[in-house]
Amino acid sequence: MEEDPIDPIIETIYKKYPENYVRDAFKILNILFNNIINNPDEDKYKLFKKTNINIKLKVLMIKECQDLIDILGYEPKDDEHLFFKGEIKRLKYATYVLTNYMHKIDESLEEKKRIEEEKRQEEINKQIEETNRLFMQQKLEKERLLQQCLNDRKEMAQRPKPKDSVARNMKFGAHEMKVEFKCSGGARGG
Repeated sequence: MEEDPIDPIIETIYKKYPENYVRDAFKILNILFNNIINNPDEDKYKLFKKTNINIKLKVLMIKECQDLIDILGYEPKDDEHLFFKGEIKRLKYATYVLTNYMHKIDESLEEKKRIEEEKRQEEINKQIEETNRLFMQQKLEKERLLQQCLNDRKEMAQRPKPKDSVARNMKFGAHEMKVEFKCSGGARGG
């Protein structure tokens, strides 16, 4: 069985563009295609406006999405509109393939989100550990300083009290003493 050209186009989009852009584009295409599948006799669902902001920015900005729309049977109705003239079974196949890729993208985005959450939680845990480490350091230092204060008090209490100085025991009132210096030898006196 020959591969449908839908598959390589969708795979190229999946591989070439960021997942969040691809997810948005595939979601819009799925909505457009499912509206036609569910209402095959209503022309209003077969028509879409190329200037619609979501279609323009999320779908038509991806060249390969325009290629997909073309091979599925959308044709220009006027400058602003495309009209579906293709086969419903091809739209069903395209929605099947798009849905499978959307599931892949969802799984990938969930895995990335999980990994980011784990990294964020790991960072929070590191910050908590560092805060606890600093807190314990401060607590130990406070305990060390407190113990040092207690030891200093004990040491001061064990020291003998200083004796009063001799000056404190002196009685008021001076005793005069006469001091004489005798010169010996060659001093010239007068």
